[in-house]
Amino acid sequence: MKFTVKGLIALFVTSSALFLTPMKSDAQVNMKSLAEVADSCQKDVPSKKYYQQMLLNFNSNLNECIRSRYHYSLILDKFPELASTGEILPGYPGSVAVGELAITFSYYSSDTKLLDCIIANDSSSNVCWESRKQISERGQYRYHFRDNTNGISYYLPYICPSCVVAHDEVSGSGKVILNAFIQWFLKLDKPQRREVISLLGDEDEARTLRQSLKNESEKAVEEYQETRERVEQQEQERRRRELLGN
Repeated sequence: MKFTVKGLIALFVTSSALFLTPMKSDAQVNMKSLAEVADSCQKDVPSKKYYQQMLLNFNSNLNECIRSRYHYSLILDKFPELASTGEILPGYPGSVAVGELAITFSYYSSDTKLLDCIIANDSSSNVCWESRKQISERGQYRYHFRDNTNGISYYLPYICPSCVVAHDEVSGSGKVILNAFIQWFLKLDKPQRREVISLLGDEDEARTLRQSLKNESEKAVEEYQETRERVEQQEQERRRRELLGN
C-alpha cells in the first residue's frame, strides 16, 4: 500500500470515524479496540524506521497489521494475566508466542499435539514436529522479508518488534524457540497452564475458540475497509460540492 498525503489524511479520518461507528451485533467487532488498532497501524505501517529496528526491508501491509494487532488484543482481553507471565526469550513475551501459535494453529485442522509435546519436554521429538514448524516460521524474518517470500507470518513483526529480533538471533530455530516456550509454560501455575491449553490444545473447544478469534479479526479488517471506503466516498462528495456547489 502506497501512502500519499491525501491517503494518510483519509486514514486519519477513518480511525476517527471508527470511534464514532456503533458496534454491529452481527459483526461482533469491538469498534473501540479496532479504532485504537487502526490508529497504531496507520502510524507504524508506513514508517521505514519501524522495520529498520528489526533489520527488515520496508514491507508495508496495513490489513495484516490490523488483523494481527486486533487478534492479539482479543488474546489479552480473554486472558489478561498472560501479559504478566514473563518472556520465553529476552524481548519475546510468552503472551505473544501464545497469540502467534493461536493464529497459525487456526489455519490447520490436524492435531497440533502441543500438550503432548510439552509433556515430552523435548522440542526435537517427533510429537513436537507441528509446533516446532509453526513457531519457527521456517527461518529468519530477515531472509523472508528480503526475498518477499509468502511463507512468513506478519504477526510477530506487527505485534512485537523485539520478538522478531529474538527470533532471528537464534536463526529462527524451531527447537530453540519451542524449548524456550515449553520452559516458560512449565513455570506457569496450573490455572494459567489450563488457560493456555484451552486456547492451543486439540479439544473441540480450543479449536472453536481459535477459529472464533480468527474470524473476529478477519471481520475487524472488513469493518475497517468498509469504514474507509465510506469516508473516502464522503470526501469525494464533499469535494464535488465544493467544486460545483449544492
